[in-house]
Amino acid sequence: MNTKSLIISQDLCGVGQVSMSVALPLAAGLGLTPYVLPTALLSSHTGGLGANTYLDLSAEMPGILKHWQQLQLQPDGIYLGYLGQKAAGQWDRWLPKFHAPLVLIDPVMADNGKLYKGFDAAYVATMQQLAHRATVLTPNITEAQLLLDEKPTTLTDPSAVTALAKRLHAQFDSAVLITGVPFHKQIAVVGIDASGTTLALAQPKETGHYFGTGDLFAAALATGWLKGQTCGKRPQLAWLPPGLRSRPRLPLMPIQSTA
Repeated sequence: MNTKSLIISQDLCGVGQVSMSVALPLAAGLGLTPYVLPTALLSSHTGGLGANTYLDLSAEMPGILKHWQQLQLQPDGIYLGYLGQKAAGQWDRWLPKFHAPLVLIDPVMADNGKLYKGFDAAYVATMQQLAHRATVLTPNITEAQLLLDEKPTTLTDPSAVTALAKRLHAQFDSAVLITGVPFHKQIAVVGIDASGTTLALAQPKETGHYFGTGDLFAAALATGWLKGQTCGKRPQLAWLPPGLRSRPRLPLMPIQSTA
C-alpha cells in the first residue's frame, strides 16, 4: 500500500492547539507520512495568552529544503499555513522545485476586516504571489478579499460569497474553499472546485471562540484530499463539533492596548 506524504509548514506553538500542533497529529493519525517544516517557534499562540516568545526559523528553511531534495523526497502534497514574510518568500522560491500534485495554501493573515498584528500590505502582496502556486486556497472572507485587492467588507449572503470564490478561482486558477462564512445561526464553507463546480456546507454555529479551528479545517482538508475523498466530502471531514466542545479552554490574559 502506497502511503501518501504531506509537507506541513507553519508555526509551532508550545501552548495552544493551533497550527502545527493540530495539523501534525491529524495527518499522522489518519495514515499520512508527514514531513514537518516549522517556520517559527512560539511559547504560545497569540490569542490573549500574554507576551509570548517568538523565534523565527525561516533562515533554516533553505538548508532543510535543500537536504530534502538531496533525499529525493517527493511529497504528494504540501500544506502551508501561518508563515510570516520571510517564510512565505522562501516557499515562493522553493514550491516549484517539489512538483507536488496538491499545494494547499491557507493564507493566514487577517479576519473580521483587519490584518493580524505584524502583517502589512507587503505581506498581502507576498501572499498574492504565493497563491498563484496553490492548487487549493482556504481563505476566510477577509483574506479572500485581500487576495483580490478588494476592500474588506462583511458578507453574509452565500451567493455573494460564492461570487467571491469564483473571482478567486478565476484569478488564481485553483480550487477555493472560503471558510467561516456566517449565515444566520450557522457557519458555512463556500467554494468552487478545480472544474468550476460550486459547493456549500453549513452546520450550526458553536458558541464561543475556538483558536485553531481554521488550522484544523485546512489540515483535515489536505488529508482528505490525499486520501481520495470527493471534494464535497472533504470539508465534512473537518467538522468536528464534539471534539471542539470537549477541548479545554486556556485562561486568557487581558489584552494590553498598543495605542
